[in-house]
Amino acid sequence: MSDGARDYDIIGSQAEVHKHKSEYLEAHNIQNQLLQASPTHNSYHLGFTSINVAEIEVLMGVPKNLIQEKIDAAYTIAKGGQNKMLMIACDLIQADFNLREGDMSSFLFRQCLSVGWGKSSEAVTYCLERLGDSSRWEESHHLSSWATVFLAHSSKGKQKLEIHKALQFLGDLFLRENDEVTAVSLFTLALEGFTQMDIHRSRAECMIRLGDISSKNEDLLRALELWETARLLFERSSQTKRVQDVDERLVKIAEDVKEQYKRDLARLAELKAPRGKVEEVGEDLSEDELGKEAAGLVAA
Repeated sequence: MSDGARDYDIIGSQAEVHKHKSEYLEAHNIQNQLLQASPTHNSYHLGFTSINVAEIEVLMGVPKNLIQEKIDAAYTIAKGGQNKMLMIACDLIQADFNLREGDMSSFLFRQCLSVGWGKSSEAVTYCLERLGDSSRWEESHHLSSWATVFLAHSSKGKQKLEIHKALQFLGDLFLRENDEVTAVSLFTLALEGFTQMDIHRSRAECMIRLGDISSKNEDLLRALELWETARLLFERSSQTKRVQDVDERLVKIAEDVKEQYKRDLARLAELKAPRGKVEEVGEDLSEDELGKEAAGLVAA
């Protein structure tokens, strides 16, 4: 192996570590530098680096035209050089990109599974992870058994990160069936693993779900704590849309806290607190003050 090829592999490995932890901006910067430095005569490096950049851009939410250009360029190289592995990689990223853009067809994923099964564990894992994540599919297009298949495949290969992702996906399925107890157990178990491995985006996704459950059960302070931490983790993993989703939750929880104060005042009145005390609390927490108190909790 030449020094140039060795350096390329080392730098590429650094990008993979960042991607693994969902530090997508760092991974993208490295892969983009490799793409710019790739010699045009080395179609192998150029094709795989193009598809590596496209993969990260799908995860980051980069505009679709920029992504499709890179996928098309990699497809051209794969077809011209009869490179089957690059062709599979292109199909995988194209399928993931199509799903991100709302295409609920699983045909390309299934095709990649058929080609990769027994030949490329990495390709199989990639497909099963996407097929098993019910949060990305409309309910009518998703088979719950995919999450179980993903868990079995990951367990067989002793893939720690993928095992915990499968547990998270199973938690989604139990939550869909209104089994909150089992869902919370699975999300908590997955979160512990993601925290140990320092996987930012997956931690945030579990925290969002646990926060939603806490909010539903009127444990607003717990929900607030989980959502605020999730927001920081989504920022760290360059998930702009998810940050906006969390901000919407935080605005809503300010209103919920305000309503909770009102209910507490009503309960005080029902308990027949000493004359003057309820009125005193009511004056201290007027309509405007309630809003300020709620906003203060969110900003704290």
